[in-house]
Amino acid sequence: MEAVLPDLPSCMRAPAPDDAGVVATPGGFMLVHPRNADLPDDYTGCKTLWVMDVDPVPWRWATLWFRDGRLQRVVSTLKDAPAPRICDMPGVVLPAGYAPAPACEGLDDHPWVSLRLPSWPRVCANDTPPAVCDKEPE
Repeated sequence: MEAVLPDLPSCMRAPAPDDAGVVATPGGFMLVHPRNADLPDDYTGCKTLWVMDVDPVPWRWATLWFRDGRLQRVVSTLKDAPAPRICDMPGVVLPAGYAPAPACEGLDDHPWVSLRLPSWPRVCANDTPPAVCDKEPE
């Protein structure tokens, strides 16, 4: 069976870690990990986004695979979908062992799939956020 994502710790399915950042969206909040401070310009690994909604536990919405700082593949999941959707960024040549997926469309300039996604500390999603949450996201 061909791989969907590389066998790297950042690409493993896991709950959102405590140090995930909070991103404000028009529909609520998402969590992102790793945060910008942990991402070098030539980052190779995955960045994951979780949706925070009425459920007690955030659910994984997308895993973004980067190589040398460039987005390669997006693996996204709708909350109750039986299987994830996979797409590859146009022009990407995947390493051996990865089956090509359909091309991602409409994501080229979308901020949520960029390497750098500004976020606040996770405590900013609490009912009484600390003063650090008054600053711009990093």
